[in-house]
Amino acid sequence: MRVCFVLLMGLLWGVSPVSAALFGGSDAYLEKEEGERSFGALFSGAEHTSAAQWSAAQEKIEQQKYRSAERILQALYERWPNSLEAPEAVVAHAEILKKRKKWNDAFTVYQYAIDNYANRLNGYSDVLNGQFELAVAVMEHRRMAFLFGGYQVPEMAIPYFEAVILNGPQWERAPEAMMMVGECNQKSDAFEEAILAYVELTLRHPNHALAEEAAWRRIECLQALREEYPVSPSVLNRILTATTLYLSTYPDTERRGSIILLRNELYEFQSEQVLDQGRFYEQVAKNPLAALRTYESLLELYPKSQHTRAAQARIDALHKQGVRSEVEEASE
Repeated sequence: MRVCFVLLMGLLWGVSPVSAALFGGSDAYLEKEEGERSFGALFSGAEHTSAAQWSAAQEKIEQQKYRSAERILQALYERWPNSLEAPEAVVAHAEILKKRKKWNDAFTVYQYAIDNYANRLNGYSDVLNGQFELAVAVMEHRRMAFLFGGYQVPEMAIPYFEAVILNGPQWERAPEAMMMVGECNQKSDAFEEAILAYVELTLRHPNHALAEEAAWRRIECLQALREEYPVSPSVLNRILTATTLYLSTYPDTERRGSIILLRNELYEFQSEQVLDQGRFYEQVAKNPLAALRTYESLLELYPKSQHTRAAQARIDALHKQGVRSEVEEASE
């Protein structure tokens, strides 16, 4: 009886970790000593050395038996995490997942390689490039393509690109990742977040080929915000600041003509707002002195505006009515 009890407890003890892994969620983790075989490995035909396990995985890959290769590779870096083959096994596992379009899983395994083998990876840049390509795939993926061509959800790729930037802040393609963060936000109408990403790119990589494009897209996002808030002084002033900075940084840009036209349009829009404010004081509020001062400020602030004639005409009319500003009265 005692023997049966011991056998039963031993069986439960051996199965309980497996149950935790199966039913405890994806975060369940079973620590194993170097070279120790897991419960599942007892029936998987696993090899006795990391080198032999690696050879078995390579054979499966050559035969295009990718799912079998995945299991063998994962068993390798989990059973022999400190082996020479472990870093390559992790990367190979990620590449298979990527080939199978399991993008999130592939990205996670690449991240595992970076977190655990950053100093042992033969091609750290290749791993970052793999993550970058996965992020682009997520950004461009069309969901429900069978229905009117489907739709994209670019904002889902933002955490992927941000992880790439954190993994390789000095990587040669980090500016591209920053640009993609801005582009994903811009396509999702998250214009303020897009502006932050574009500004960060221009500040951290001012001499990069993408810096000018980022500066222009910042202006595009501000114009989109203006469509939402057409009379917002804050948005108008931000556009003027951004365009001024753009022209001073890139004086020979091909977009110079477009930016000058935009600035002229904003100039006229703001002067018209001042003219309308003067008319309000004069016709609605019945405050001729405030109207006079507003018209005079238009002449001072926007001397080249097409609205100066209308403002000067109202100033002359108010003068005929005996309305004088305090400055004029003092000078007389």
